[in-house]
Amino acid sequence: MPDSDGAGMAEQEKRTQQRKGPPRVVEFLYDFASPNCYVAYHKLREMKAKRGFDVRLTPLFLGGLFKMTNDSPVPRGTNEYNYMVANLERISQSLGIEFNFPHSSFPPNSVRALRGAYFAESRGRVDDYVSKIFREYWVNGTDISDHQKLGVMAASLGLDSEEFLKFIEREETKLRLRMETERAYARGVFGSPTYFVDGRMYWGTPEVLWLLDEEMARTASA
Repeated sequence: MPDSDGAGMAEQEKRTQQRKGPPRVVEFLYDFASPNCYVAYHKLREMKAKRGFDVRLTPLFLGGLFKMTNDSPVPRGTNEYNYMVANLERISQSLGIEFNFPHSSFPPNSVRALRGAYFAESRGRVDDYVSKIFREYWVNGTDISDHQKLGVMAASLGLDSEEFLKFIEREETKLRLRMETERAYARGVFGSPTYFVDGRMYWGTPEVLWLLDEEMARTASA
């Protein structure tokens, strides 16, 4: 008996390969705790304005993912850490964005802020919310793990802070983020930032987006 699911996936992949032009959607799996995600987010916004695709923002809790992959954040003071900071400062200057690495509080506990993205999404404000949280931590050094400060940030976007704070502590909200993270792992994700474009996964520091941008330019002109 033929594998109908496999045949359907193969046909979908074939249609994707045959379709010309840039992708319609780039899925961005992010965690507010990642400096690479902050910089990549701004590069994606630049590319979106130029290429005309949509960005699907998918929260990913790196703390939970690292338990699955037996990984951990880059330790402060190591050569890798120092290079990461210097490299992201260079890229930020190239993009014309502010970037102030909050060394003393890195990495932050971002789990509540990530849950809040679902509330903002339900109110049609997810882009503004993601931009706000990224800026508060990576520019202003605000403690995004603080319950009340998150409420103030939500209120600044016109969201009901009381509803917001209740929402991020609900069991179903916690479960949703946990399931999203587990689903990402099942898709092959092992870190963040991760991007999915036409079914293909890209991962790594923001430089990979320059490669992706070049690929999109070639596809558009083909």
